[in-house]
This record gives sequence, structure tokens and C-alpha cells, in this order.
Amino acid sequence: MMKKKKKKKLDPIPKINRRLFRLWSEAVRERAGHKCEYCGIEKGAINVNGKKTKIDAHHFLSRDIHNCPLKFEILNGVAACPFCHKWGIPSFHRDPITTITWLIENHPERYSFVLNNSYIRVNLRNRKILAEIEKSLRNKESLDLEKLKEIDEASPPKPKMGGSLFDDEDTTESPTPQKDQ
Repeated sequence: MMKKKKKKKLDPIPKINRRLFRLWSEAVRERAGHKCEYCGIEKGAINVNGKKTKIDAHHFLSRDIHNCPLKFEILNGVAACPFCHKWGIPSFHRDPITTITWLIENHPERYSFVLNNSYIRVNLRNRKILAEIEKSLRNKESLDLEKLKEIDEASPPKPKMGGSLFDDEDTTESPTPQKDQ
């Protein structure tokens, strides 16, 4: 008797997102050599509080923007110690003007990239898109935004169940009003 092969369960989207954020953070910190890009302190160095410094990864453009692939783009990140990231004055969280000024002066290519691509939206629930993002992050490469858009266009969203009362209407042509003569 032949046994049925068990289907491999797919990871839930939230689990994939956590994995992608972890890979993003690792790539941003590794690119900086595990040093704060703002003040230069190295991971493990003793900080002003007498503790070993850890290095965080900070998003320039918020990671909370719905369906924005830049949340997983390494150019949209900076490695920072906790003081420069959140607690100090200035810090990336407390002083966005200093953050933007620093970014323009020290990394104009990152600033331009984020500014010029901040409008892009793709379906970040599409597993093909998430797989492409994961591949880029594992290789510590910038995202191929054009490829992500192509994948998004090639796989339109599935129709929602339920629909509205007007789903069956043909909306391809709208009637043109007749003018009185």
C-alpha cells in the first residue's frame, strides 16, 4: 500500500515577515561592520553607562507603511547604537531633522534611493514576492524593485468572497449623455 506524501505546511505570513525583518537587520548591521554609523562606537565596546554596546538597525522610511517593499530594503536602514538610535539627543527617533540632514550629508545615495522609491507598493502577502525579498536579503543585496513589481502585476489579487451588490454590473462602458439640440 502506498503512503500519501504529506504536504509541507507553508509558514504563515507573519512568521515570514519576522524572518525578513531579522535578515534585514542583520544585513544592515553587517554592512556597517557592526558599528554605529552615527557615532562610530563598535558592538561590544563599553558605553557611557558602563555596559557593552549593542548595535540596532533603524529604518529611515517607516516599516509600518502598508505594502511598501522598502521596509525590507537595506538602503533604507542605518546601524546605530541605542543612544544614537532612540535615547540620545539627537537620535534617529527623537530628531528626524538631524537624521535627514545626516543622511543627506553622509549617504546621499541612500537618501535619493529612499526618496525616489518611497511610493512603490506591492502585495506583501504574495509568497513569490516574499521569496524574492528573502533571496535578496540572504545575499545581502538591494531589492530588485522592478522584479517585485513584475511579480505583483503577474499575480493579481484573488477576488474577495462575498462581494457587493453591484459586482455583476458591466462597468467597461459608461453611457454618454445625449445633448439636446
